[in-house]
Amino acid sequence: MKDMLTTPLLSVRDLRVSFGRGEREVRAVRGVSFDVGEAETVALVGESGSGKSVTALSALRLLPYPNAWHPSGAIRFAGEDVLTASALRMRAMRGDRMAIVFQEPLTSLNPLHSIGRQITEVLFVHKKMSAAKARARVVELLHLVGLGEAEARMGDLPHTFSGGQQQRVMIAIALANEPDLLIADEPTTALDVTIQAQILALLKDLQARMRMALLLITHDLGIVRKMAERVCVMTEGLIVEQGRVADVFARPQHPYTRRLLEAEPKGRPEPGPAAAAELLRAHDSRVWFPIKRGLLKRTVGHVKAVDGISLRLKAGHTLGVVGESGSGKSTLGRALLRLTPSRGSIVFADRELQGLSWGEIRPLRRRMQIVFQDPYGSLSPRMTIGRIIGEGLEIHRQGSRDEQRLRVAEVLREVGLDPEVHDRYPHEFSGGQRQRIAIARALVLKPDFIVLDEPTSALDMSVQAQIVELLRDLQRAHGLAYLFISHDLKVIRALAHDVLVMQAGKAVEQGPAEEIFERPRDPYTRTLMAAAFEMQLKAG
Repeated sequence: MKDMLTTPLLSVRDLRVSFGRGEREVRAVRGVSFDVGEAETVALVGESGSGKSVTALSALRLLPYPNAWHPSGAIRFAGEDVLTASALRMRAMRGDRMAIVFQEPLTSLNPLHSIGRQITEVLFVHKKMSAAKARARVVELLHLVGLGEAEARMGDLPHTFSGGQQQRVMIAIALANEPDLLIADEPTTALDVTIQAQILALLKDLQARMRMALLLITHDLGIVRKMAERVCVMTEGLIVEQGRVADVFARPQHPYTRRLLEAEPKGRPEPGPAAAAELLRAHDSRVWFPIKRGLLKRTVGHVKAVDGISLRLKAGHTLGVVGESGSGKSTLGRALLRLTPSRGSIVFADRELQGLSWGEIRPLRRRMQIVFQDPYGSLSPRMTIGRIIGEGLEIHRQGSRDEQRLRVAEVLREVGLDPEVHDRYPHEFSGGQRQRIAIARALVLKPDFIVLDEPTSALDMSVQAQIVELLRDLQRAHGLAYLFISHDLKVIRALAHDVLVMQAGKAVEQGPAEEIFERPRDPYTRTLMAAAFEMQLKAG
């Protein structure tokens, strides 16, 4: 680590950032100070709303300025005052000497421009070079970040790439002009464990090659252990603790730091009822999507999203379904609920679902529910919480209006929310609270079976742990059966009795959870386990 007595590359002193004025003023950052030395990695860690991203965006002056945000204090980059620099000077520094990689690449990339054009744009803004030189540099950058067939794919649009590939494109854009400082704002949160490991290894390798400083924004303490030399722990706009990663993690001084370190989902699921009846059975389940080509759109092949999956699930038990993005996990979950057409047998509560008409299957819908990954996207912003949760009761004509309102209040209490929030709207709640609302919506009809599709992937570690505990409690109280879909193996281990590992639509391995985790047989399963638990093992 660099001698911090020397002038740091980035110096933040008593930074305070507020939004709005008067009664509407929100103090997002409240007196933050830290340094980042040349070629050093510093992590800002904390839960959502702690002020991490606002602090990082302030360093690049990317927040609305000067009307919407009101900063004070000092930010110096290479000795230059960022807060008082002209707009022209900031444009010259951004993308050249300072760059950023955001959490969600697809929302940061222009969907109408090829990736080659978007990387070239950064080069042309800051460097005077010919089109031929720019093209050669783009190919070099794409190779550098590990994108194969770089020359052939320069003209492709962002949506044609996977999540991991999109993030590699964003890194290529950020590194185009070899910046002195790279800010990575939750760069791997939405990625599978194997892709996450690849992106982190890539960042570490590129940092060493370019002697680049890295400011890493994350809520994942495993990433901090693996990547950073120093860590700053933030909560409620304050840095409550900072120092060398090894020291802070071994001897945390602040209660909040200790709480963060203890927040990962822990433990194992309680044994399911030994004499439980089989609730769900699928045999040779297949979902194939046709590939159509030519003027007449003839079918020339199929995408085999789910290809011959068989499974069994007992009442009161959890089957964890794991695999990378595109492996068919979510498609399988929707197929089992008959939300996606499929072939093969699906038997629920001793009744074959295939072949049932919409009218015949509708009464069974009350017993089969789903919780989606993104609670904000799946909750109508125009409906109150009470209406969102109670909608299923109305559709299935469960009780009078007063009885429905009482049932909604009851289920809100069950998921840990005050029934008084009945008349509020989704945007007024945090991510963890919105996920509790989504669970309440599924629970209100008293189902037997719930598909949980990545319900914790976008949540902070401490909120993940809370949701895992909530799901355990609900399963114990109601005898629920879960199909829990996730790429987070730590969460799966804490919840699942059995595990199904999927790759390219097929089941590569399945069996009791402890057996899969302790003695994985398939090479793909072993790769997933190594990627998921490598950081945990290194930390231990």
